[in-house]
Amino acid sequence: METASFHSIVKQLTAGQTPRVWSLLVTIFGELAQEKGARISGVMLTNVRELIGIKPEAMRVALHRLRKDGWIENERNGRTSTYFLTDWGRAQSGEASPRIYAPNPAAKQAWLVLTDPGQPQSHSGDSGVWVASNLLLTADERTQSEAFITKLNPDKPLPNWMRNKVCDNKTLENSRAFAVTLETVQAQLNSGPDLSILESAVFRVLVVHAWRRIVLKAPILPDFVFPMDWRGPVCRLHVSELLTQFPKHSLAELENAMRPV
Repeated sequence: METASFHSIVKQLTAGQTPRVWSLLVTIFGELAQEKGARISGVMLTNVRELIGIKPEAMRVALHRLRKDGWIENERNGRTSTYFLTDWGRAQSGEASPRIYAPNPAAKQAWLVLTDPGQPQSHSGDSGVWVASNLLLTADERTQSEAFITKLNPDKPLPNWMRNKVCDNKTLENSRAFAVTLETVQAQLNSGPDLSILESAVFRVLVVHAWRRIVLKAPILPDFVFPMDWRGPVCRLHVSELLTQFPKHSLAELENAMRPV
């Protein structure tokens, strides 16, 4: 693809802003090097950095932070370095991946749990969302002798005051914006030349990163309990279609396609 065309797609997927580099690197390693033993060369990171428009110093600082935080390690071989996830970093990445890459919602069913309003509730450790001090929406079926529990019916929508407390406004806004972005990007891809191997890899990283920032901030609940303007289902569908359209290349293929730096 022509550089100007790909830069336009990058600008769309990053909303014209430089992403937080340490967070983007977490996505890069999760997308490209999650398997045990997988390593990314410094040359590859430089190529990726240049395509996205990240400054060298920002990349160095982010790599240092991830090493300090225990996400990654590196090994030097002469003048070059390779980077890889630690066991802890790989576990963190592996835990998040099913939600990020799943073509279907993380939950299909939900229950409404009503507890005694006169008894204080400990909300720590509960999965789901407390829409009131004694009213919990959860995807985990449970039994509590002193609670009223009812299974929710997708065909009988919850009142908006409940749905509006399921997801914060920023995540909702991001889902709406990302749905529009994905449609715009798909149109650009349909009318432009093919992506190179490296461009395809960077494209996947940016799509996954943008979606990850939305889906991991949303609670694990079925879509029918989210607010009316939640665009998660549309985003999930487009992300799945784009990742299928641009399948992942092996690290060996990517390394062979690198431009020397």
